[in-house]
Amino acid sequence: MGKNEKVNILMVDDQPGKLLSYEVMLGGLGENLIKAASAKEALEVLLKTDVAVVLMDVSMPELDGFQLAAMIRQHPRFQRTAIIFISAVHLTDLDQLKGYEHGAVDYISVPVVQELLRAKVRVFAELHRKTRQLETLNRELEQRVLERTEELARKAELLLQLNTELVGKNQELDAIVSTAPDVIFSSQGDGRYEYVSERFHEYTGSSAVSGKSVHWLDYVHSDDVDRSKASWMQSVQSGGNYESEYRLRSQDGTYRWFRSRAVPIRDTDGMIVKWYGTCSDIHDSKLLEQSMRDSAAELEKMVDRRTDELRRLSIRLMTMQDQERRRIARDLHDGLGQELVLAKIVLDKMILQKSAQPPQEAWTEASSIVDRAIQQVRTMSHLLHPPLLDEVGLLSALAWYVDGLTKRSGIETSLDVRPAEFPRLAADVETAVFRIVQEALTNVFRHSEARKVWITLTQIEGMIVVAVRDDGKGIGKRIAEQQPDSVGVGMGGMKQRAKEFGGELRLTNAHPGTLVELIIPRRAVLREPSAVLDGCV
Repeated sequence: MGKNEKVNILMVDDQPGKLLSYEVMLGGLGENLIKAASAKEALEVLLKTDVAVVLMDVSMPELDGFQLAAMIRQHPRFQRTAIIFISAVHLTDLDQLKGYEHGAVDYISVPVVQELLRAKVRVFAELHRKTRQLETLNRELEQRVLERTEELARKAELLLQLNTELVGKNQELDAIVSTAPDVIFSSQGDGRYEYVSERFHEYTGSSAVSGKSVHWLDYVHSDDVDRSKASWMQSVQSGGNYESEYRLRSQDGTYRWFRSRAVPIRDTDGMIVKWYGTCSDIHDSKLLEQSMRDSAAELEKMVDRRTDELRRLSIRLMTMQDQERRRIARDLHDGLGQELVLAKIVLDKMILQKSAQPPQEAWTEASSIVDRAIQQVRTMSHLLHPPLLDEVGLLSALAWYVDGLTKRSGIETSLDVRPAEFPRLAADVETAVFRIVQEALTNVFRHSEARKVWITLTQIEGMIVVAVRDDGKGIGKRIAEQQPDSVGVGMGGMKQRAKEFGGELRLTNAHPGTLVELIIPRRAVLREPSAVLDGCV
């Protein structure tokens, strides 16, 4: 039974009105409510259904509540089913005692307190649900114990087989020891030296005289001796596996890091009779680990710096957005707002001249004011997002913007496209390229003091190259190198737009002036033919 699964509550009474009232009282519990009009009908329900709580009247024809409760308790399946008596007649202490003797868990008198009845039924319903859940868990646990026991038996059998095979592997072990690249050693049960492979003598230059004890610690670095010796003695005393890292001196006097491991071999009584171990050269991996730690630390520093840069860029971007909103608001107020106020004054003046036809000059003036307001709205709209960019494409939008910049700023500007049949790019790429060129020209106008600007859009060897060059005063070295603390919001935005399409933004001092180049892979940004056709519909 699940945690939220409903339980069955059986209501037994020969009066339909009472059954209906019980149903109303218990309806808010969200459980399954089953009604029975007689003791016989209640028994039929119990034999077919798992019931959590039986709510029954004491006074019923044929079988009263006490008799029905006695019959229910005689059935093994219903030994723990909660029975609650409700009576309007049998209200004495003896009646209640009789009810409890017949297996009731509670005895409620009429009139029934709705909240009290609901609370008691809820408790026994939840107890029944928890009991069923516990039974399910017990069955699952028994099954798991059985499976685990069988698994342990299989493992014990396999372990016995492996131990038997191990006895026959001793000869093979000798061959492995003689060819292993690591130092292999063995010790007696108390930790005293017994054997060390030839690899140790080759590395240390020590004598390999048979039967002569090797003083291992004589070759361990002085800073590692105490720690290595203490670790070995602790393993010998406790019988646990041995593992330690230390530096060994080679025959040329240099030290390299080694990792030594050993395991105890026990007899049938559990006593340690021998130790077998290996000593592996880990010097290169040690250096690699240290290099990786150093690299990770440096990477964390770079991430921190990058996070700080992004935070500063975000703050500056919000500042620029706020300034742009203020500029738009100022343009609306000082330009379009003033034109509309002037138009209203003229129109109000014309309205006041009710008795006579307003002169033609007034109509002309009003129309001229409205035209200027419309032109200002169109100019602001085009600057925010040129419709030509969506309708005709990047080249037309750039030509329009360059022409407008020339008229507004007085800077001589030219646009060169090669080849002339320049392909359409993906819509988001064309928008990004337009914004980058727009930002570059804005920087020229604000900071360069240039008189001429050249914009080129070229397709070269699978690359799309966009270049903006001016003849102004140029940029500083740190800006050209795009140092984080020297790049502004506009330049940072241009760089980010380029990265989104796998491209690169370059800044160069052109002597004179500045060269801004955007280079992006052609195959990644071309517009699909279907997209071009869709744009022409």
